[in-house]
Amino acid sequence: MTPERATAVDFTDHVSINYARILAARGSPEVTLWGFLQPLTTNVWIGILAALVVYMLVMVMPSCIPDKTLTRSRLRRSSFHCVRVLLQQDVDEGSSWWWWERVVLGVWMLMMLVLTRSYSGNLMALLSVRLIPEPFKALEDLLKHPVQIIMVKGTAEEQAFRTATSGIKQKIWNLRKENRIMRFGGAQLDGVQAILLEGKSAMITLDVYLKRRMALEFTKTGRCMFSLGNMRYIPAVEAMVGRKDSPLVPALGRKIVQMTQSGFYDYWQKKIFPNLTSCLNSPTKFAITTPLAIRNIWGMFLLLAGGWIASFLMLFVEIRFLVPLQGCSLNEGRISF
Repeated sequence: MTPERATAVDFTDHVSINYARILAARGSPEVTLWGFLQPLTTNVWIGILAALVVYMLVMVMPSCIPDKTLTRSRLRRSSFHCVRVLLQQDVDEGSSWWWWERVVLGVWMLMMLVLTRSYSGNLMALLSVRLIPEPFKALEDLLKHPVQIIMVKGTAEEQAFRTATSGIKQKIWNLRKENRIMRFGGAQLDGVQAILLEGKSAMITLDVYLKRRMALEFTKTGRCMFSLGNMRYIPAVEAMVGRKDSPLVPALGRKIVQMTQSGFYDYWQKKIFPNLTSCLNSPTKFAITTPLAIRNIWGMFLLLAGGWIASFLMLFVEIRFLVPLQGCSLNEGRISF
């Protein structure tokens, strides 16, 4: 039902109310290469660094310990014990500490224990689950990905995009300048299924037709090949039409009300289109039992190699620039810098 059509025909009572949504092919299950970074969010990293700074400041406060018992080397070792705990290294020299140092370090060790145990558990869960990417949840996602957008000619939703003067709908319609909008007529929709399955396009139309397309593919293959976007746009009221001032229109309207209120319309849809709801809530996470391959975790080895390279660079800088300044001495078979 649109205002333009209402000038030419009369509408009966509505049969159903639908919304335009996005339909696209589902991706293949994958393991993210940087999954080992996901258990900790940005706020957690900021909290850890802030706590680390506070701990080091507390350990080096001159007012906490008399000056005569707190040497420069003692300060340096005491302040960096928290870093050793964070990196799962041992901590010694505890017998010469003051009681408040032991309390502060004990609280820090307890905090790091909870953090590392939580991280290892979440990391194991992430590595044992494969995710199916669904990149097109909203219209904004279509602007971020260079995909073809399929619309049906002459529909109310296509008109809403075409007549939009601002907002996200206008931005989507402006993509036709980049040849990213494909418009099909009603008689040309048979080939849309194959285009969508290629994974390089997404379709925007009423969800009732998208659900039927998903059901037909599931009936044929037994798999959920499509994903439906969460966001709904452009409410569309579906009804029957008749000639202007025709007495059949109100009579049909009363019958339509009886049909919809009794549930016949939904019943007929499910009978005509089996598996209509089979893929609406299909899982996007799958547990795996196969061993991990290098291609799934090479990000961790890349991080390790980066740490080694940085360490050797620092060693070169120290030997090249710091050793000549401080000198080198040989004492009892050991070289000290």
